[in-house]
Amino acid sequence: MAPQAEVAAGAALKGPAIQRFVLVEEPARACGLVMSGLLGAHRVVVTDDGGGVALEVARALNQRGMNAEVVDAVSGDPDAVIFLGGLREVATVDEAVAVNREAFRAARAVAARFAAHGGVLVTVQDTGGDFGLSGRDERRAWLGGVSALARTAAIEWPRADVKAIDLERGGRDVEAVARALVEELLTGGATREVGLHADGTRTRLRSVAREAVPGSAVVDPHAVVLVSGGARGVTAASVIALARHARPRLVLLGRSRLEDEPAACRGVADDAGLKRALLQDAKQHGRATSPAELGAGVARVLAHREIHATLEAIRAAGSEVRYLPVDVQDAAGLRAALDDVRRAWGPITGVVHGAGVLADKLIAEKTEEQFDRVFDTKVLGLRALLDATSADPLRFIGLFSSVAARTGNLGQCDYAMANEVLNKVAAAVRHARGPSFVAKSIGWGPWEGGMVTPSLKARFDQMGVALIPLAEGARRFVEELEGSPDDVETVIFGGALGDGALGSAGASGSVSVEVEVGGRSHPYLRDHRVGGKPVVPVAMAIEWMSRAARACGPDGDAVVLRDLKVLRGIKLEHFENGGDRLAVSCKPRVDGLAGELSVELRGHGGMLHYSANVEPSRGPRTMPERAPEPMLGAWTNDPVYDGHVLFHGPSFQVIRSVDGVSREGITGSLTGTRERGWASEAWRIDPAAIDGALQFALLWARDVLGGATLPMYVAAFESFVDGLPEGPIRCVVRGREVHESRAVCDVMLEDASGRPIAALRGVETILRPGEGPAARGVSAGAAS
Repeated sequence: MAPQAEVAAGAALKGPAIQRFVLVEEPARACGLVMSGLLGAHRVVVTDDGGGVALEVARALNQRGMNAEVVDAVSGDPDAVIFLGGLREVATVDEAVAVNREAFRAARAVAARFAAHGGVLVTVQDTGGDFGLSGRDERRAWLGGVSALARTAAIEWPRADVKAIDLERGGRDVEAVARALVEELLTGGATREVGLHADGTRTRLRSVAREAVPGSAVVDPHAVVLVSGGARGVTAASVIALARHARPRLVLLGRSRLEDEPAACRGVADDAGLKRALLQDAKQHGRATSPAELGAGVARVLAHREIHATLEAIRAAGSEVRYLPVDVQDAAGLRAALDDVRRAWGPITGVVHGAGVLADKLIAEKTEEQFDRVFDTKVLGLRALLDATSADPLRFIGLFSSVAARTGNLGQCDYAMANEVLNKVAAAVRHARGPSFVAKSIGWGPWEGGMVTPSLKARFDQMGVALIPLAEGARRFVEELEGSPDDVETVIFGGALGDGALGSAGASGSVSVEVEVGGRSHPYLRDHRVGGKPVVPVAMAIEWMSRAARACGPDGDAVVLRDLKVLRGIKLEHFENGGDRLAVSCKPRVDGLAGELSVELRGHGGMLHYSANVEPSRGPRTMPERAPEPMLGAWTNDPVYDGHVLFHGPSFQVIRSVDGVSREGITGSLTGTRERGWASEAWRIDPAAIDGALQFALLWARDVLGGATLPMYVAAFESFVDGLPEGPIRCVVRGREVHESRAVCDVMLEDASGRPIAALRGVETILRPGEGPAARGVSAGAAS
């Protein structure tokens, strides 16, 4: 069906699955854990930025024990690549555009290896720290495709760890810029897109569903609109709808020079019939022809028919239209053609850029020629259009981008990068021309149409991606141009926009981060020893698991850990000699509720030490009602830190006082991390206070079991305060169960006003070997 017929047939339809999204920037705290794969990399290459940042970054990483070097181009077998080309000073648009090609070459050099075995890719650019959303730098916007390369690499290389960083230089010296970058690598965890502003603000991007808000009309019958790629496909359907809506004068650009089709083809519609007609025409004119030439001839006939149908539909809608057979990248030809238009119709008042081609290949397989053909059609085409209309009184630009720019897509790094450049240039043009100027870059999801075969539609269905009906997309295009100018970069998509290929839900949703634990980074752990070796406290495991879990959800959301198991204690064998590397991973639970995560803490050789489930966030937490105080007897077991039940050194001696103890529980006061003077970190809970809560549980267990115990299980941990609380902390332990060799209790931490800080429910402690009347052979590796 021709595009105008589709539009007419379904103009009133609005598919309920089609949604509109805008991109917003929001603050995001670093989780304090290392990007996975970086600490264990054998060779880290940092590409030269030309300004000295690469040297400082490599020096800092080498000081952390990594093998980092600065390179001009990526080659050999690195297992971590930090691309700094996006920080380079660019004097021209050409230099900015070239950064995209440089990034592609760097990724292609490691693509096969990273896809098969994993690795680390970090792309770094300076487009204002907000990924160009503000449009403050019109020149640097042209290098903005670098981040879309990272998004596509993350999809094509599921075993690799990928991060895109927008690092605003903002007049800072080389050392400060390098320091900010290294801090993100070592504390920013798995956040895929990170904006680092010059003032120290850390942000991330999020797509938010938001319907269009009407604005002032920018298209009317006096408008002269220049359209690339507008004679065919979805762009044609869109400009036909624009013609019906406002009747502007339309100038359509296309690479095809219109010709009359051979007389033998007239009235023939099917592919086979057209091939027979063209073969007959060739024989009549004494020409030899090959099957490939016949196929190309059929495509040419069908293209010309579609162009003619588009022109007729535009005229029928009440608009004047001209078709110019000019390649959008031909700057000289474009200028000459537009001079004729201006003499006849006046200046250009709007630009629509819909031209585009595809050459899908994985990064590892994509050639330079394929990349250039796809990338240049979009990017150099836009540049030519803007240059050719720079002196015209433009009121709007409307760019046909793709959801692939926001999410990445298999085989489309060039297409994603090119469309991301369009997104950022649209923001820059709007910023340069003022707040009333309408600049729209629309990231379309897949449309219904001739290119979507039944098998491709089935694939989209499997991905949960609904196709945009032609009439729906055309209507929304007009709606975008007539909407508020505030939303520059939008996505029109069929379904809930995920972070997988083309906005699907994503393959796994897994997050992995690392932490290096040693005397330099965690000196307070010297006071937490078992058998002469520092041991990771349960509280620190909870802290790291909470950080990783929060990295999977909106920043600031409370975290509930359930079914926390201490499977093996973690002895830090290399605490004073380089440190021990631990890994924390989060992934969706296969058999859990929607949004529920499984989190694991592993040590050397991938050994599993801790596991828990993370309850999905359901908005603000309801504060629990305060339970009755336990009835207590006198406390007679001083000193608290006896070196046996509580073996803790000074950094962990947080208990200030004990009120009393009984079978019903124990209460008292303690201090937290801030008061103990532990190193400043991105704390999400108060680990010293949580350790103190478990210490109180051990004191109660000694009273009811008659011996020293170890905490081995917590049914639920819930934090009500994000970070370190202020002031004194009260601890209330309420006994639940007492058995022969184990005891179960609930522990609540409260501030001075009685407001909950954290709760540990179902804390199960087990007698250590050789303790109590019914000792069991329990490993002594875990400790509070």
